[in-house]
Amino acid sequence: MMKSPSSWLFIGLTCVLIWRLLPGGADEMDSAQRAWQQGRFSQAVDIWQAKAEAGEPRAQALMGWSHELGQGSALDLAEAIRLYRQAAEGGDALGQYRLGEVYLRGHGVAQDLAMAFHWMDSAARNGDVPAMLKLGILHLMGVNGQVDMVQAKEWLFQAARRGNKLALRVLEELALAEEGKSQFDFNWQPLLIGAS
Repeated sequence: MMKSPSSWLFIGLTCVLIWRLLPGGADEMDSAQRAWQQGRFSQAVDIWQAKAEAGEPRAQALMGWSHELGQGSALDLAEAIRLYRQAAEGGDALGQYRLGEVYLRGHGVAQDLAMAFHWMDSAARNGDVPAMLKLGILHLMGVNGQVDMVQAKEWLFQAARRGNKLALRVLEELALAEEGKSQFDFNWQPLLIGAS
């Protein structure tokens, strides 16, 4: 008995669906992450490089990190920034955060707090906790044109709620400062650079 073309189409689509649901790409990224954490940098980079070249934003961000640190690939800040930008524009929170960091520090680019604010805002909205902390501090600094205490506290609260201890400390010190009881050094620039 011969199958109709629609039966073959149904079988083909079912096979494609099953194949897409099977683990593979995520397992590779998990494997690369474990390799990186265990100091097997070149093994991680082998996986990330192929995925980055295929246009995967998270792999681009991770390859940028590899180039920024010079672990698993050549130390190349210009390449790291290029990859961070690709990842950031592709919507990856890590790429957005790392790109915000290079602008914040003036590391490989001219320091630009407005650009740092832009990318930290994108990363924070995509769930990056260190970006939430830094965005809150950038709001306290008035980088977006004026000090915005409401937005600052909101982002600091979001970071603290997700376990960021420094965000919680800044919120506590802000509350004490409102009562005139804080001894905290509210010099935001060193806090931004040292925070994560």
